[in-house]
Amino acid sequence: MDIRRILLILATVVSLTSAWAQTELTENNPLDTLKAEIVIVDTLEERVDPKILLVEMNDFLAEKRKSEDDLFIPHLIYKENFHLSSPFNLNMQITKNGFSEIPFATSNIQTVQNNRSIYKTNYKRGNIFYNSWEYSLPAAITETYMGLGDNDMNNIAVSLMKGGIFGIPKFAMQLDFLGEKGIWQGNNNESSNNFHLHLSYDLNFAKIHFDNSIIDQTLPSGKDINGFLGYEMPKYSSSNKEDEYTFTIENKIIDLGFKVMRNDYKLDDYFVKTRDFMQVLAQKRFHSKNFEINLSYEFISEDILPKSDEIYATIDRSGSYHMFSLDQDANILGFNIGNTGYCRDKNNFQIDTELIKELFHGFSLCVEYNNLSTEYYRELFSTNLLNQTRSSIDGGIMISYPIIDTKFTYGKHYVNNLQSKFYDIHNSLHINIIKNIHLNYELWLRNEQLDYLFDNNPEILTYPEWQISDLLELNFLLKYNNAIKLGLKHIYHSDFSYYYDASETPITTDTNNYDAYLKIQLTDRFEISVDAVNITNNKTMFTNYPHPGTHFNFNVNWIFAN
Repeated sequence: MDIRRILLILATVVSLTSAWAQTELTENNPLDTLKAEIVIVDTLEERVDPKILLVEMNDFLAEKRKSEDDLFIPHLIYKENFHLSSPFNLNMQITKNGFSEIPFATSNIQTVQNNRSIYKTNYKRGNIFYNSWEYSLPAAITETYMGLGDNDMNNIAVSLMKGGIFGIPKFAMQLDFLGEKGIWQGNNNESSNNFHLHLSYDLNFAKIHFDNSIIDQTLPSGKDINGFLGYEMPKYSSSNKEDEYTFTIENKIIDLGFKVMRNDYKLDDYFVKTRDFMQVLAQKRFHSKNFEINLSYEFISEDILPKSDEIYATIDRSGSYHMFSLDQDANILGFNIGNTGYCRDKNNFQIDTELIKELFHGFSLCVEYNNLSTEYYRELFSTNLLNQTRSSIDGGIMISYPIIDTKFTYGKHYVNNLQSKFYDIHNSLHINIIKNIHLNYELWLRNEQLDYLFDNNPEILTYPEWQISDLLELNFLLKYNNAIKLGLKHIYHSDFSYYYDASETPITTDTNNYDAYLKIQLTDRFEISVDAVNITNNKTMFTNYPHPGTHFNFNVNWIFAN
């Protein structure tokens, strides 16, 4: 379906939903409708103080906005509307509603793109935790993002949350839709239709959750789990479909969950494969004043069936396995100690450790350690698993004051037979220039220099020496929560090898991209914006495919809360 038609249909649905959310009754007689609204208001006031309700709604919206705005992943990621791209796969564990995300056909960057606008996001020590928003207030919240741009770059996101569904106080719902279409970064046309439904019911002694996620996408080859395809075959496109159902029960004794999924993947006319997937979860949380640990066990079974020529019919990538995970935080003698990780077997595991000691108010020392091992298939038709090991250790300082948050670390990075040293800077600066003019600046910078490589292994891409992502925003505050925001986004990486031709000759490129935007905030519930993308007309971005030049997007964000 054309995304413009989807925009029109969903706008109508949102309007109707908003009307339903106000009354939850439909009467033909206007006087009866008015009486019904008075009864509902009186009933609401008996159950909850409207002033308290308003405060709780605003707190929830502020938390949701912070989750959406946080630059939470320390990797080189380019964002345009809801679309995300990166030259490197995100080597991290992703968990959704307690279940580990097991990659099948698409890379982690696509998993992040599919989920970040729908779920509550927590980035923690090299891990991403997604959870459905648990909104239980009786007043409905509807949020919409709508965008139109040239190169058919269109998008829409709609979210409806409400507690007390059908008059049942402890029955809550979250309903989401994300639609995208466009020619991103010069690749083949990309389109996506993502649907999500979350239902929860509180039984006091337990809480029941049901989730359904349906994804239908056409993607460029750069989003393939074999990231090399994006550089070797940039003109290829793939079809990815997912249908997922999860059922979980939370209680004080142990959390239990069950998940089933069906995946269908097709790479042009060359390759088709499907996966029938099942996951069983048992999870236990232990809490005390200075200690917290979450332990989980997962049994995973997957049946992967290639559907191409008979020569590949013998490829067997099916089986079952077990996974154990932990997430632990503690404060011992003033030291904050954290560990997050999982273990499947000796060739598939990840552990991230963090130690922080505050020396005086706002100034801390930190040490970080990461070690992971993963198995992967180098090519679509390969029957041999390759193993990649990564580890890093670094230390540095953290500064946190009202106007500035800074983290600087220096360390070593190891990837199989590659060794490098790096330093990493995260910086966030917030200054009130005058009373009504604020300046916000965010920076992520990484410098990585190769020490040595034992042999010339084309499986390992040579990292760029410099990676930079920063944002500068001027915020003009007006009366009645109105504001005007001017922003400039910048992303840069120096030369690095990203493509090997038949003679294994590396091709290198750098990129320097600038985007600008103007946002007009009309109260804190409605905002319109105009984005000027690639204003310096950068020719390439991450791949060897031409970047689609300078273009413009127009976006509207509207929050309707009763």
